[in-house]
Amino acid sequence: MYIEGDGHAWESRTRPSADPTPRNPVALRLAMADPGADPVLYLARPCQYVQGEDRRQCSKRYWTSARLGPEVINSLDAAITQAKAACGAEQIILVGFSGGGGAAALLAATRGDVAFLGTVAGNLDTETWADLQGVSQLAESLNPMAVAPSLQHLPQRHLSSNTDAVMPPEISEGFCRAVNQPESCVVISGVQHGGPWQRYWGYDYSPGKP
Repeated sequence: MYIEGDGHAWESRTRPSADPTPRNPVALRLAMADPGADPVLYLARPCQYVQGEDRRQCSKRYWTSARLGPEVINSLDAAITQAKAACGAEQIILVGFSGGGGAAALLAATRGDVAFLGTVAGNLDTETWADLQGVSQLAESLNPMAVAPSLQHLPQRHLSSNTDAVMPPEISEGFCRAVNQPESCVVISGVQHGGPWQRYWGYDYSPGKP
């Protein structure tokens, strides 16, 4: 299951977007390039790809300060549970891009059926990320770093690029240290935040594999 990033969350550094639908759906590209043989689910974040009357429930906080808020994580959790039942799956693999990586980590900490956690340029420490970028803290969001101790025994892979100015490798590297899996962090060069990550992402894991 691939979870999309924050999308078009901001029009400028100080003005939130009216529509967070991603202009470059990186997680969708990753899902399309998934190397596995099992069914693949692409999960957009709340209020992405939403039109008309459905937009009435979309507060801008869901793609700004509360982008990783409890209600957002609960919404993704419910969608995963529904999709899992439809597929008849027993275990799932969670992969997230950027803010979706943070969501994937938070979901992995609350579910008992996650066999593997993967992130691509994942925001795995919202506090450190906000400090590095010089932006306000995500006051209404959960910080994935806080759940790292509960994920130490879960197989993981976290991909980042040392030329990604939005989500530099130190974000995921700090998380890998916190889960006591420094080898789970993979750093490449030459890829900006918007990709093309699908050329470099891959994993050697399937549910049920020891």
